[in-house]
Amino acid sequence: MTTLRNISKICLALMLTLPAFTMSAHGRGEKSLGLRGGYNTRNESAVAGLYFQYAFSRHFRLAPNVDYVFRNDGTDAYSANINTHFPIAFDRNERFAVYPFTGVNFISWNHRINNIDGQQTSSRTSRLGLNFGVGMEYYCTQSLKISIEGKFSLVKSYNSGVFNIGIGYVF
Repeated sequence: MTTLRNISKICLALMLTLPAFTMSAHGRGEKSLGLRGGYNTRNESAVAGLYFQYAFSRHFRLAPNVDYVFRNDGTDAYSANINTHFPIAFDRNERFAVYPFTGVNFISWNHRINNIDGQQTSSRTSRLGLNFGVGMEYYCTQSLKISIEGKFSLVKSYNSGVFNIGIGYVF
């Protein structure tokens, strides 16, 4: 009985101290680099991209990213975004946060059309726009986080919704 009590005390001590090793003080100077993938509603296709984040404070960070919207129905695109995130931590250790965001967007849509004579023609339309969205992130460890994000891109004649999941290295 004493051995079982000692084992339970050791397990309890480990459970209480283990989170201290995986927490980090998220804030000024924190940087993240990661991969993201998801879905674009404009051409109902997959999206893949890279992101970088730099925190100027605990509640403000700059988050540029580039994405490729895969071809569907002869339409694909390249997108570059510069968003500003406003993280709000929902737990004492700041492992889970929600961040509303806004930003600017440059997107270049490529349209491929097959002519009657079998020739393929293409045209490209490039536009600037605005982003509005919200995301959630969870720090799995001090150097690894996962996120989910939804945004609306307001672009003249090319509005779209984009939903992403991401994984990033925190340094």
